[in-house]
Amino acid sequence: MEASREFLLISGLGMIVAGLTAYIITAILTVVHLRDKHPTVHQRLGGNIIAPRMLQWFIARRFRAIGDSGLSAIALPGSIGVWTIVAGSLAVILSKLIEYL
Repeated sequence: MEASREFLLISGLGMIVAGLTAYIITAILTVVHLRDKHPTVHQRLGGNIIAPRMLQWFIARRFRAIGDSGLSAIALPGSIGVWTIVAGSLAVILSKLIEYL
């Protein structure tokens, strides 16, 4: 049981790091694209990539509603990155719960 808990913990931490890396890179590119081509959406979301509004926008994949294929191509890896962060966080929490069993 100890080995599986440690594997889950390390895997979860790896997922968090990978997701965070993907999100940061693509979120910056997305903010620049929004600033240049969709200023009203940029104003609504702001320029802070860790703001809850921006994270919700990526999680809900609201970039698809804009209808810009270039934006969708840039933002999709960021959306996958945010979901990977969520999955990694759940894996870490689960590993801690296994510790108490």
